[in-house]
Amino acid sequence: MVPGDEQVYFWSGHLYLPFHTLRLAAGPFLSMSEDSIEHHLKLPLDFLHGVRDRYRGGIRMHRAGLYAARVHGDSMIYRGILDEDVAVIQRSAFEYLESGKVVVIEKLGEEEGFGAWTLKKLVIERPRSSHRSAYGDEVDWDEPVIVLRSYNPRVSPLRLDPSGQYRVRGILLRSLRRHDTDFVDSDMIRRVTTGKE
Repeated sequence: MVPGDEQVYFWSGHLYLPFHTLRLAAGPFLSMSEDSIEHHLKLPLDFLHGVRDRYRGGIRMHRAGLYAARVHGDSMIYRGILDEDVAVIQRSAFEYLESGKVVVIEKLGEEEGFGAWTLKKLVIERPRSSHRSAYGDEVDWDEPVIVLRSYNPRVSPLRLDPSGQYRVRGILLRSLRRHDTDFVDSDMIRRVTTGKE
């Protein structure tokens, strides 16, 4: 569990997303580091398209599982994502991996709360396959071939080791330039919106 407030808040016409301190690599995985949430990203009013697109009882709501993290590196520059931009991501319970999506992949650390994240286009070059015996039992299988591709021709694709410990953390929705970001203390936004200390 990541220490911090993972709640999305809506106050005074703005959404406030939890901002992860773990560096989101736009390049090779960075070294393992600790993750926490101490601030929330205040989304600009003109940034809500694609973020508030579900309806409940006729009321437009924000997507579930939103969070943000800062991008480090230049492997996504031809997708319009620069070094120090902030990525807005939707966490999801993935029943299956969808090839072609830009995702956040976590390389798991030895301890909970430690890891390394990268932002890449996920490409399934060969899906998992299996063979069955005459009795219908699964007797042999081939692991999928999953490659992470960048949007910069100078950055080589990264083929995930099938024996490695990886987890999809979410799908990229949008990104913000560094100079367009505004952060607030997580404790402060929780107090203002809920009245709780």
